[in-house]
Amino acid sequence: MTNDKHVEYAEADWYAEGRRLFGPDMRQWRFVCPCCGYVAKAGEWIDAGAERMAAFSCIGRSVGAKRKAFGGKGDGPCDYAGGGLFGLNPVKVTHPDGTVTQYFAFAEAS
Repeated sequence: MTNDKHVEYAEADWYAEGRRLFGPDMRQWRFVCPCCGYVAKAGEWIDAGAERMAAFSCIGRSVGAKRKAFGGKGDGPCDYAGGGLFGLNPVKVTHPDGTVTQYFAFAEAS
């Protein structure tokens, strides 16, 4: 899956897809920022103390953005926030209680 496709999952199916792509260790799951294309592992958000932002806001918000999300140039993660004005997160996950969370797409498995 690439970050330009909007998809929807039931929570259990989203977890199954992550395990299929990257194995059972969620820290190794990789996601693509829909704004800058930077790929980060879930473990990077955890190590930065930003577990709740994993696959929701670019890792750059937690480790120091190298560029602005909109209009920024250069390599490295940006300052995109998934909960901001522009909701670009392409994946919708419906949880058992009916709530929906939008996440980054999984990166391609290596």
